Amino acid sequence: MVRRLFFGIGLDAHSRAHINAWLRTEVRARKAPTKMENWHLTLAFLGQVTESQEADMVAFARQLTVSGFTLTFAQTGYWSGNGIFFLRPEPEPAQLSALAEPLRDMGAKLGLHCNRLPFAPHITLLRGHKGEPEVRSSITPFMLTVTRFHLYHSYRCDTRGLVYEPVQSFELL
Repeated sequence: MVRRLFFGIGLDAHSRAHINAWLRTEVRARKAPTKMENWHLTLAFLGQVTESQEADMVAFARQLTVSGFTLTFAQTGYWSGNGIFFLRPEPEPAQLSALAEPLRDMGAKLGLHCNRLPFAPHITLLRGHKGEPEVRSSITPFMLTVTRFHLYHSYRCDTRGLVYEPVQSFELL
């Protein structure tokens, strides 16, 4: 069996509610935001993964020794090429790259998706948006304490649309 997988950091309910309230009141966009329950920060996109590749990636992720950390979100960004409007953490703690880079490298070694661009941590809020959305007021900064990360299965469901389902979780030190 082959599944579309990625490693990521999930958001707690409080952070999702904070972002959602700000998006509804302070961001003017021409299309609906991505689904709140799918908001996450991608560490490493793997693409289509076989069972044996998944087992190798899970074993590798379990042996990583990275301590927990905090991300602060107050900055937005927009990539015009793919119309992605996002929140980005600033500053980027060293632990974030220490987690993402080995996962990305191991995925490439296993012949999975090779990330051409450097790691750019972000939470995608709008996708395929033509023109940068109007931000009336910056988001009130919020912090996300990261104590674990997940392996997500990405799939489409007739009733729920795009679903990002955590299938494995990994605790940080």
